[in-house]
Amino acid sequence: MATGEWRRGLVALASALALVGSAGCTYLAHRGQDALDMIDLGVTASARPGFALYYNFVPVVPIGYGHVDGTFLGIGGGRAGAMPHYERSRGVVLWGEEEVAFGDFDAADPETYNAFRSGIVGLAQGPAPGPDYTLSCPHYIHLGWIGVVASPRYLQMLDFILGWTTLDIGFDDGRRCGRWGGKAALGVEQP
Repeated sequence: MATGEWRRGLVALASALALVGSAGCTYLAHRGQDALDMIDLGVTASARPGFALYYNFVPVVPIGYGHVDGTFLGIGGGRAGAMPHYERSRGVVLWGEEEVAFGDFDAADPETYNAFRSGIVGLAQGPAPGPDYTLSCPHYIHLGWIGVVASPRYLQMLDFILGWTTLDIGFDDGRRCGRWGGKAALGVEQP
């Protein structure tokens, strides 16, 4: 093999390895993002006293009340770390209403956070929860200045598991929010 052919072969091999490596990194980055989407779990803190004692079973049985505007530390809204957090919820078994936001949002602009109704009557009235919260069990406890959030998101768990087979049922790989069924999860198109 001539020296020129040998060099071209090495260059081709290095290029192929770089492509495989970048695709592997992207694949793993998407699995990491899917893992962050599976649960909202962390602690809340607020400068002003807040209150939340709220539970909603897959959002059919909402019970309780909550209103917290503060900071969240944990995994929430597909992100990890410390971030602004807003939660307002109320439910009386057959009817409930929730507003949830992690990170960048404007509490006065419903387009920037998840807002939906729950319970049998609430689901009939709409709007229904977006795909990220369709099959979830929100738990909010906040007494005074500190609290806890624990909301498993079961549809996102399925997206995470199937993602390892390269099946992306949430259409969220490489996107800020999912496009379940071809529509943006928050109801607005995201770049």
